[in-house]
Amino acid sequence: MPLPLFAHQAPVLPLKLWRPAAWNGTALVLGSIAPDLEHVPVQDGVGAGRGFAHGLAGQILFCLPLTLSLVLLIGHLRLGEVLAARLPPRCAWLSGAATDVSLSGGLERAFKSALVGSLSHLALDGLTHSLLPALLPARLFHVVTSTLLQLVASGGGALITLWLLYRIAGTTHATPPTSRPGFWVLLLLALVGGALGVKLAWPALRHPDYYFDAGRLYVLGYAAFLVASGLAAGLLVAGVSLAAWDKRSR
Repeated sequence: MPLPLFAHQAPVLPLKLWRPAAWNGTALVLGSIAPDLEHVPVQDGVGAGRGFAHGLAGQILFCLPLTLSLVLLIGHLRLGEVLAARLPPRCAWLSGAATDVSLSGGLERAFKSALVGSLSHLALDGLTHSLLPALLPARLFHVVTSTLLQLVASGGGALITLWLLYRIAGTTHATPPTSRPGFWVLLLLALVGGALGVKLAWPALRHPDYYFDAGRLYVLGYAAFLVASGLAAGLLVAGVSLAAWDKRSR
């Protein structure tokens, strides 16, 4: 996808709205983007991943353990609540992130959601990269057409995802956690993570035509993905650190 952020969550978030108790929303979201995380390590200016995570073996050996590890960490340390306590009250819905892993059937629910999420990624990629272009007349099957299809899927999927997240947030009536100090730690580590993402993306931004045949838009999407991954990593480190601080303070 030229713009991977938000697009891959569109096929799986309706499951959380349909049957909230049957699915782990955090695992669905993380699983749906997990195959692209193989591209976060950068080598010579481009993602070091070579498609392993986008294959069936990669689902079991890369996507599933990575997603489950993150979901269990977020759930057992209640990182959603830790972050929400440092953010405005409107972010209270974050406090329920992955907390159901400690309930009966929580691990099985997370396992199922993570696997469905990552498989949906492969399905959407296959639809936009192979199936739809193959259905077009041969004279239209070229890079421009394929790119346009992926752009439509990226943009449309992002709009659907944002609408679904708005719906899910609106149906989650969580009580804002007690405000706690640590906002500046959260902000600082998020900025450090984002800066590392920019550093990783910088070679591709400087030489876009060398790294991406399909054009500069892929470079911008790739850079945005790296920056978002850096921000998320910074928030994760901040959450773990603040969770340990909260535990010592009690």
